[in-house]
Amino acid sequence: MAGRTPIPVSRAMRTIAANLSLARRQQRITLELLAERANLSVPTVRRLLNEGAGTFENFLRVARILGLLKGVEDATDPLNTPIGRARAEQDVPKRVRR
Repeated sequence: MAGRTPIPVSRAMRTIAANLSLARRQQRITLELLAERANLSVPTVRRLLNEGAGTFENFLRVARILGLLKGVEDATDPLNTPIGRARAEQDVPKRVRR
């Protein structure tokens, strides 16, 4: 059962929405053109950019059009975290035998 959205999550949603909106404006892409290219409705894109509300797929569609998809992939790579790097180093054998 879903409860209230945690404050850090709400803050991140707003920040990411603002970042997407800024990227759109920097690239001089109209809201209508972004929606068309992402194959989404204008109200859906507007809600995503203003509130950070929407599905994960829609977020990724918009990120792709704005050229941010690779950055999203890289940001979620567990090897880019201190714990992920530590675990990866632990799992690497000290030596390889034939």
